[in-house]
Amino acid sequence: MLRKKSIEALPSKAAGNAGIMLLLIVIFGIVLRLAFFSGIGTSDDLAYTSYAYSLIKGEIRQDTLSLSTRLGLIYPVSILYSILGVNDLSSVLFVLLAAIGNIILIFYFGKLLFSEKIGLMSAFLLSFFPLEVVYSTKLLSDLPSAFFMALGVYLFLYSEKKKPNSILYLFSGISIGIGYLIRESALLIALFFAFYILYKGQIKKQYFLVPLGVLSVLAIEAFVFYKLTG
Repeated sequence: MLRKKSIEALPSKAAGNAGIMLLLIVIFGIVLRLAFFSGIGTSDDLAYTSYAYSLIKGEIRQDTLSLSTRLGLIYPVSILYSILGVNDLSSVLFVLLAAIGNIILIFYFGKLLFSEKIGLMSAFLLSFFPLEVVYSTKLLSDLPSAFFMALGVYLFLYSEKKKPNSILYLFSGISIGIGYLIRESALLIALFFAFYILYKGQIKKQYFLVPLGVLSVLAIEAFVFYKLTG
């Protein structure tokens, strides 16, 4: 009886150990990114800070650059400016949080598709991957758009592999839509869904909730632009 109880306790113990390991990896990733903190440079990030600062002053910038339309990046930074003031940390905090989210998300991808061990290995490798470390503290659209795009794929695959859930399919599309608000190229993830459907050879009715989620975000964006510009 004792032996049976010990065996039953192993999964929960292993899950606890994996959680501790993931926490240590995340802390390591944060320390590494702060040690190599980049801050605002003279590239696109300077334009984003200017647009975000204009928002907290209540100004509407008339600009032809596509950077000014990336509401999913500009608005969060503007909110952080209003809370923490305008400085290097508040400028890149949203990107940094997304980068840490990528480490956690890749663990769950590995766990879902392979095993916890693969998930931990993936998270550890991403925690010190040079480009990830450098771009984690730059106000650029790459990392946050990648996070929301990947989150959308994860929610979709989780619902496919575990138990079909209409809410998860919808939120998958919404997450991808948010990724689009940050960087337009996020919509290219549609190629993944196209190949997935070809591979499976079937289309479930729940799949239509994914584009519905994306379209709901696009509708909100269109409404915001209409209110701003008429």
